Amino acid sequence: MSTPEELAFTARAKAHIDICNAQSEHAHAEDVALSALYAAARYGAYLCLNGNGSGEQMVARRAEATLMFEEQFRQMFHDCYDEFASNFETVK
Repeated sequence: MSTPEELAFTARAKAHIDICNAQSEHAHAEDVALSALYAAARYGAYLCLNGNGSGEQMVARRAEATLMFEEQFRQMFHDCYDEFASNFETVK
């Protein structure tokens, strides 16, 4: 059974996916995906503001932040990719 936090996470993700699907009706899916990635990157960078005391500290911690976001994206992407591959006939 899912926790309230997991349910909230899934609901937020679904809301973002719904927006992308709606935008894909009027734009190329690749452009929509790039826009979504840009928005996630911008929001992630914005969140880093709260974890740093200065611009200099942000510069010094750039590689650390990049690695964290890369690892999270890679794992989430692989999980979703594998799920779609395993269910290719029913998802498509």
